[in-house]
Amino acid sequence: MQNTGRTGNIQDTTFEGRALVDASAHNPAALAAGAQDAYAVPFEQDPGVTVPADFFYLKNTGNKNMFIYRLKLYTPSVDTEVNIVTGVTGSPTSGTSIVPVNLYTGGKTADVTCEGRDDDMALVGGNTVTKLFLDKDFVGEQVWHFEAPIILPPNTAMILSNTGADPTADIDGTLYFYFEGLR
Repeated sequence: MQNTGRTGNIQDTTFEGRALVDASAHNPAALAAGAQDAYAVPFEQDPGVTVPADFFYLKNTGNKNMFIYRLKLYTPSVDTEVNIVTGVTGSPTSGTSIVPVNLYTGGKTADVTCEGRDDDMALVGGNTVTKLFLDKDFVGEQVWHFEAPIILPPNTAMILSNTGADPTADIDGTLYFYFEGLR
């Protein structure tokens, strides 16, 4: 059935007069991947020092907002807790460069500084966004999907910090992020 609305345009409707609408939803990360701007950062760290130990550092050095939407972590050794802290300052101490992998094979390189260290990188400040508990007896990786992504504006950094009671935890994981233009 078709009805004419106030503007004179024809609108397909049900017999009850409800508008028929075609709509679709798109995953922003998938759209970013198609634009060659979605990345994964696999890492393996063994902080092994007195906690807290900043073992993973990521800084947005580009001119777009970075959206962190998923984090997978695994600890084969001991239970531990990992904090996600944004807005840290300073330069990582003796970190080793980690290169994010573009999810669009052969795509561009991410505008980031990313480092890991099997020790504390001695960064300061920031705000804890969330605390994640890693259970060594959990079979497989524990995965966190952030329904509201963690957003790093340009020139902002974040860390993963081992804050568990046992500093000997091996922590393996993959962090997923994409870039989207400033609005």
